[in-house]
Amino acid sequence: MILSKMTVNTDMITTTCGRQLDLSRTELVIERSNSLFSYNIHKLDTGEYVIAEKFFANPFNNRYILLDDEQIEMLKHL
Repeated sequence: MILSKMTVNTDMITTTCGRQLDLSRTELVIERSNSLFSYNIHKLDTGEYVIAEKFFANPFNNRYILLDDEQIEMLKHL
């Protein structure tokens, strides 16, 4: 009997409000980066969005901000 190991590629994060999410199960809406950091927006299947700010020099400063549709609309009008 041969057993195969299945590797699952997950990108588990914790948002600033404490919710744990797997970014590999989201739709990448916007992807921006430079040599210092990346700024991505991911859409969840629940309709919520996660803003992911990843700093290459210091990953301890990474932030993951969870927003819903209403909050996204408010940001559009600022």
